[in-house]
Amino acid sequence: MKRLGSLCSAATLLMLGIGMLSAPGAAKADEMSSELSKDWAIRVGTYIYQSKNTRTQNGEVGFSGSVERTVYRGLKYDVTVGIGYQGWDRVYAVPVTVNGIMHKDNFRYGAGVGYAFNKRLDGTGSNGTVLSLIAGYQFGATKKPLSLDARYYFLGGSSNELDGLSITLGGTF
Repeated sequence: MKRLGSLCSAATLLMLGIGMLSAPGAAKADEMSSELSKDWAIRVGTYIYQSKNTRTQNGEVGFSGSVERTVYRGLKYDVTVGIGYQGWDRVYAVPVTVNGIMHKDNFRYGAGVGYAFNKRLDGTGSNGTVLSLIAGYQFGATKKPLSLDARYYFLGGSSNELDGLSITLGGTF
């Protein structure tokens, strides 16, 4: 029950933060709903655990997916807020992150920080901080481009057994 309370608290804070960052100060209700429907990205791919023990017990490759929203778009960098899932079956991590992504030409690179809700090999939860490093490539310069990202996640509280590399293909809508 305590974990459910902390999950609900984190989700509430995340939604509050997204609302505060995405809504302009003097926006009307219809303008705000129009703003919230823009700048979303879905990323889907594979997750490769760093730990040999985790790969042996849970499989060589897991699923990686995330939903992100760009809350600031600049000439040289963007700021995104997102939630993801890395893992498979009984071992997984659900990171909630804020990412800074620099872009030069079609290349993307950056870092993220946040909090993750994890489940370890022994079946226990190990929630903690998450750091990520991002390197990627954006295909084309259209309004809704596809991108390929490699993100390495460092998940706190899991004794490195959940750390790993996420390789995803993403599209915006």
